[in-house]
Amino acid sequence: MLKLKTSPASLAPCIFHGVTSGAKGNTPSQWHEMLDETGNPRPAYDALLGRVHGLRQGELRNLEERLGASLREMGVGLGESDGKEDAHWECSVLPQVFTADEWQLVERGVDQRLRAFELFLRDIYSGKGILHRDVIPIQPVLGSAHYLAQVSGLPLPGGNALHLCGLCLTRGPEGQLAVRHHHISRASGISYMMQNRRALARVWPEVFNDFDVRSSAEAPETIIEHLHNIAEHISSEPSVVLLTPGPASFVYSEHTFLARRMGIPLVQGGDLLVLDDCLYLKTVQGLKRVHVVYNRVADQFLDPLVLRMDTTLGVPGLLHCLRRGTVLIANAPGANLADDKALLSFSTEIIRYYLGERPILPTVPTYWLGDIDQREMVIEDIEDYEIRSVRGDDLHPPADTDFGEPAVLQAAIRRDPRAFIAQPRNWRTRTLIFHPGKKAEHLQDHLLFALRNGEGFSLFPGALTRIHPFVRRGQSEKWSSRDTWVLTAPDTPPPSMQRRPAGILPITRQITSRVAEAFYWLGRYLERAYHQAYLIQTIETLETEELTDTERRLYRPLWNRLLPPLESAGGDRRRSIVTRSDRYQLVLSPEAGSVWSTIRRAISNAENVLEVLSPEAWSAVSELRVRFERMRFREGLADSEAAKITRRLAEATSRLVPQFYATASMTMLADDGWRFCEIGSHMERAVLTSNAVRSITKSFARGGHGLEIELSAFLRLLGTRDAYRRVYQTRAEPIPVLELLWQNQQVPRSVARCLYRCALRLKESAPDDSTGGPAQRAVLAIDELQQRIRSTDWTRFLAPPSEDGETPAPQPPAAHELDPHLFFLSSSLLELHTLMADCFLNHQASIAEAVQSEMV
Repeated sequence: MLKLKTSPASLAPCIFHGVTSGAKGNTPSQWHEMLDETGNPRPAYDALLGRVHGLRQGELRNLEERLGASLREMGVGLGESDGKEDAHWECSVLPQVFTADEWQLVERGVDQRLRAFELFLRDIYSGKGILHRDVIPIQPVLGSAHYLAQVSGLPLPGGNALHLCGLCLTRGPEGQLAVRHHHISRASGISYMMQNRRALARVWPEVFNDFDVRSSAEAPETIIEHLHNIAEHISSEPSVVLLTPGPASFVYSEHTFLARRMGIPLVQGGDLLVLDDCLYLKTVQGLKRVHVVYNRVADQFLDPLVLRMDTTLGVPGLLHCLRRGTVLIANAPGANLADDKALLSFSTEIIRYYLGERPILPTVPTYWLGDIDQREMVIEDIEDYEIRSVRGDDLHPPADTDFGEPAVLQAAIRRDPRAFIAQPRNWRTRTLIFHPGKKAEHLQDHLLFALRNGEGFSLFPGALTRIHPFVRRGQSEKWSSRDTWVLTAPDTPPPSMQRRPAGILPITRQITSRVAEAFYWLGRYLERAYHQAYLIQTIETLETEELTDTERRLYRPLWNRLLPPLESAGGDRRRSIVTRSDRYQLVLSPEAGSVWSTIRRAISNAENVLEVLSPEAWSAVSELRVRFERMRFREGLADSEAAKITRRLAEATSRLVPQFYATASMTMLADDGWRFCEIGSHMERAVLTSNAVRSITKSFARGGHGLEIELSAFLRLLGTRDAYRRVYQTRAEPIPVLELLWQNQQVPRSVARCLYRCALRLKESAPDDSTGGPAQRAVLAIDELQQRIRSTDWTRFLAPPSEDGETPAPQPPAAHELDPHLFFLSSSLLELHTLMADCFLNHQASIAEAVQSEMV
C-alpha cells in the first residue's frame, strides 16, 4: 500500500493579503468585478457601463439578439456532455476588461506555472524525484487516472511535453487573481474567445472606440507555425493534423474552427493508420504521411494497442511511431496528469521545488479530500465549499451540483474521498450581465491560453470569460460567456512569438476520405430536399391557378410518381402529395422521406465538415435549420394553416439550397471536399431524373392531346419546361422529352450533363496513375455510361409524331424494350455510386487490388 504523506502547507488555511479563507464564521464576501463596495463602477468599467446605461432596454435586447444571431451564423456551438445535442452559444454584450498592468502580472504568473509543470511532467515520467523527496504525496500522482506509465521514456515533441496550454483564473475575496483549475494538457476555448470578439465587433463596433484593445486573431496561425517549427527535423514541410474525438465532443465546433483557421485536416482515429512505422492519413488521393498530431483526444484513448483497448478514438500503433521518432504529438501523451485537480492542492510545492520561487499567481485554496484532515474540515462546513470531482475534464468538469443534497454529497465523498477536491465558495467573482436587456448578477471565471515560446510561454491577449448563474446544489450549471479585452499599455510593443522562417510554405492541404464522403452525402441530401421542395412549391402554385377538369385529372396522378420511393417501404411505393395535408406532412413530418428529415441528414453531414466548410456557406444551412425548427409538426392542422406553412418552408428550401451552393462556390477552396459535394449533387439529380423519366414512359402509348398536357406538366414539375421550349420550340412530345432529359448536355437536369460534371470533378480528384488504378477505372466507367446514353436512338422504341399531329404512327417493333433499356441505364447509375465509393471514399478497390497482388 502506498504511504500517504500530507504536506503541512496543504492543510493550513491559505492566506493572501491578510484574508483567511476557510475560517468558520468569518468568510469574506465574493469580489465584484465591475462595482466597488459603494456600488459605483470600478475605473476599468466606468466608460463601458456608461455606454450600456445610455441604451434603452429595447436597444440592449436588440443588440443581444443580433449578437446571438451572428454567433449562430458562424456555427458557434457547445454540445451537451452526452454529445447528442448542440446548445446555442451565448455571449454577453458587456465585455471583461484586463488593464495592461494586471495583464503583465498574469503573463508572468502563467509562464511561471507552466514552466514548473513542464519540469514536473518530465520528472514524473522519468526519475520521479519530487516523490522520492516526499515533497508531495505519491497517491494523487501515481494513483491518478491520468497517470500513464506506458508513456514513460517516450521522446518529447521539440524536447518539451507542453506546447499549448490553458489555465482557469478567478478572483479571491480581496480581488487577487488566482488559478482555479488547470487545462494544461488540452486548452479548450480558444475559438470561442476569438469568435466572441468577432461577433461583438460585428454588431456593436462603436463600443471599441474608447479603448485600445489587443487582438488575438492570429492565434491559430501562430499555433500552426509553432507545430511546423518543432517538426522541421523530421521534414522540411511537415504535415500537421488535428485529432478530434468527432462530433460527439461537446467542443467539436472549436475543433472545426481551429482546423479551418490553421489550414490543416481535422481527423478522427479511423482517418489515420500506421504503416511501416509511420503515420498516414487516408485521403481521396491515397495515403499521405503525417508528421505532427495536434491532439484533442484524452491521452488514454490515443492507442488501443498500448493504452485503453475499448475505444476507436485513437490509432493502433500511434505510440510506436512516437517512440520511433517518425511523428510528434502535442501536447505529449501523459500531459493529462497536470490537469488532475488533486494536484491543485500541491501546486505551490511544485513551483517551489522546480523553480525555487513563490507562486506569482496563487492557487485558489484547494483541499484534496483524500487527506483525512482536510476531508473532515470540509465536511464540517460543506455548504461553504464547492466540491469537484478530480475526474472532470475540459470545459465541463463535474459540478458540485451533480450530487444534490449535502447528505448525498457527504456519502459520495466518504465512499471515494480521493476522487474529490473542495474550494471555498467565496473564491468566485461576481459580475454584471444584461439579459434580456435587464441587469442581473452572475459569477464568472476566465480561461487563458498560452503557447510555448522558446523556453517559456507567451499568453494570447484575451480569454474565454465564462459566466455562471447562481445555482443551488442539485441544479445543473449552464454557463454563457463574454468577450475579454486586454488593454494596451502606452508605447509597449506586443510580445513576439517564434515565427517560421520566411519562404517556407505549408504542405498542400489533404482532404480525408471521410470528409469527402460527408461532402458527397451533403450534396445528395441537399439536392433531394431541393427536388421535393421545388415540386411541392410548383404544385402549390398550380393549385391556385385555373386548371380545367382535364388538366386537373392528368396533373394530380403525375405528382405522386415524381417523388422518390420511400426508403423504408422498398419497391416503388411513394408518399401521396395530392392534398394539402399530404404536402404538409411531406415537408415537415419527422418521419424518413420528408423534406425536413432529408435536410436533417444534410445538416448532420455538414456538421462533420465544418472545419472545411466556409462560415458563409454554413450560414445558409444554419438558416435552413432555424426555419424548420421554428415550425413544429402538428397533427390535424387546418388545411389553410398547413398550406401556409408548406409554402413558406418549400420556398425557403428552394431559395436557401441554391444560395448554399452559390455562396460555397465563391468562398470555399475548390478542393477534393467541395468537388465531392458537387459530385453528390449531380449524382442525386441524375438518379432523380432517371426515376422521373421512367415514371412517365407508361403514358407514352396513350398519345393524343392528353399526353401532351401530361408531358407539359411533367416538364414544369421538373423545372425544365422553358428549357424544352427554347431547344425544340414545339409542343411536348415523347422523343424530344427523352432526348432533353437524357442526352442534352446543356440542360442542368439532364442525365448526360450530370454525368459530364461528375466525370470532370472525378478527373480533377483522381491521382496521377498511368497504370490504370481504381480511380481511373471509376472515371472510365462514367465515360462508358455517357457513351451508351449518347448512342441511344429513341426512335427504336418510340414512333416519331405524325405530321398532322392527330394520326397515331405505328409503334416500332422494339417498343416493349423501352422500359428495360431505361431500367438498365438507371441501374448503371446506381452502380457508379458504388464504384466511386470503393475507389475514392472507402478504398475497397485499392485494398482488394493489394490483396490480389499479394496472393499472386
